[in-house]
Amino acid sequence: MGYRIQEVTGAAAENPDLARFLADFVCSGELENPKPGDDDSLVWLQRFAWWWDENPYCGPESPRGYQLLDDEGVIVGFNGMIPFEYMVDGKIIPSLVTTTFFVREEHRSAVMGLLTKQRALARTHHMIDGSPSPEMRRLLGRLGYEKSGERFQYFFPLAPLGGGLSRTLLRSIGLCFQLPAARDDSRCYLATTPDEIESIPEMSDGKLRRHLTVESLRWLSKVGTEDRSFFGLCNEHGELISYAIGIYKKRCGVTACLLMDYVDLRPDDDGLGRLIRRLTEKEGRAALRPDTKLISWSVLGDNRKPSASGLRRDSLLYYQLPKTSREVEKLCVPFEGDLPLL
Repeated sequence: MGYRIQEVTGAAAENPDLARFLADFVCSGELENPKPGDDDSLVWLQRFAWWWDENPYCGPESPRGYQLLDDEGVIVGFNGMIPFEYMVDGKIIPSLVTTTFFVREEHRSAVMGLLTKQRALARTHHMIDGSPSPEMRRLLGRLGYEKSGERFQYFFPLAPLGGGLSRTLLRSIGLCFQLPAARDDSRCYLATTPDEIESIPEMSDGKLRRHLTVESLRWLSKVGTEDRSFFGLCNEHGELISYAIGIYKKRCGVTACLLMDYVDLRPDDDGLGRLIRRLTEKEGRAALRPDTKLISWSVLGDNRKPSASGLRRDSLLYYQLPKTSREVEKLCVPFEGDLPLL
């Protein structure tokens, strides 16, 4: 059978056939653990809009992915891409988050064609895969991707769960750590939308991190189906010190805010610790969803700062840097893949 690989182009609304293929793929039982909405073509069109139309990192020529066509022109596979920009010392490194690698079972022999396209992009782009299947993990290892390491999770109970006393007990077993003292933070303010930020400083420490703008933070704060909140600690001049985007999960009757995405722009001053402390105080709790009883923060082992051990979790974050940037240290965030954008 002859196959053709076609680049995905255009706006979300211009790809209805692709959306129908993805929904049909799920409806036919070929996706092992589908998420709510995976079987609905309209949901896929909304995801395309989030990934491409509304994405400030996505330009007219940005890669959006590839669809695999059989000899009759029917879509039988898809490998999606979500454009991002990362930066090291003022230099932009174009980046792609891979998403939704679906290929019909009877056409799996053509998978390598899609992977060849992906490998070609890896020559010029920083590639990220945050939710690979077990099969893809083995492939990514053979393709030269690096795995980010173990994830360590910490918990910060709020007043309804005992507040400071509960945090002290959790510190004794390594599941929490001491937050920094208030110091001069009275002059700082807590932004609950990116529009309240006046400026974002650039870092010059030789490390690779996402290129941040108010527009990109606005996008990350509103896309995806899960309820989320933005928190930004700013100094008296409106300059961003640190930020986090939290999603809400409820388990055993307890609603937790999971800080899924974050950046510390003043690591020497523990800007992120100061932000978490602010969220545990009365003023900060008002920025959380009213039923929130717990804040959870995860960090990857390679970047771990607290001395506590944390609750060990596996990380599914894989990445590959282009050859021109292989010596750069990448700062990883546990939820850096496509899951927050679904």
